[in-house]
Amino acid sequence: MNNLTVTKSIYLIDASYKLPLQAQKLVLACIAKIDSRHEIPKEITITAAEYGELMQIATPRRDLYTAADALFKSSILIKDEKEETELYWIQKKVKKNKGEGSVTLTWSDDVVRYISQLQSRFTSYKLRNIAQLQSTHSIRLYELLAKFADTGLRVISLDEFKAALGISDKYAQYKILNRDVIKPSVEELNKRSDLVIRYNSVKRGRNVVAIEFEFRHDSQLKMDI
Repeated sequence: MNNLTVTKSIYLIDASYKLPLQAQKLVLACIAKIDSRHEIPKEITITAAEYGELMQIATPRRDLYTAADALFKSSILIKDEKEETELYWIQKKVKKNKGEGSVTLTWSDDVVRYISQLQSRFTSYKLRNIAQLQSTHSIRLYELLAKFADTGLRVISLDEFKAALGISDKYAQYKILNRDVIKPSVEELNKRSDLVIRYNSVKRGRNVVAIEFEFRHDSQLKMDI
């Protein structure tokens, strides 16, 4: 099983975006292949064989090309201490090297600053811990919790949670959000990742305003049997 590490700036962890599952896994596999402590090349190539092995995908070539198409024009909304900025993952359309069974993507200049030369304010986790996940919501929740791995506790407002998952315009009612997003994501993480999670709603009066996640790392990665 791979031992690669995903490292992102905390601003990219908390950013607002939504990617299809294949594209999300493509981004993470590519980030895991680089050393985020140093300057990285703008271009990175990944083969279908690598993609399939790293992300445990049964149809890697088909999914790789699907991911490549979805990644083009997908944007990210990032907030830091000074401003809110919309940027793009890649600078141009992903090149499909069909004869080689690989793709080459070119990071955008804006994204590079959040995945390279990181000396502080970053979050890291093992790629293998999210490889089995089948929901993009589950992957994003894992990342939101990974930022607080030292404490095992994160309280996040509903607005921040929905923004991070790219669903700010959906699930106006908490009970629907819980049924369709939170509960299934927690259940999948408990089953297929290295996390053991419990969560509770935080209310102001009768309204739910935040979610409290308590979690710990399981020393043995669970398997979907």
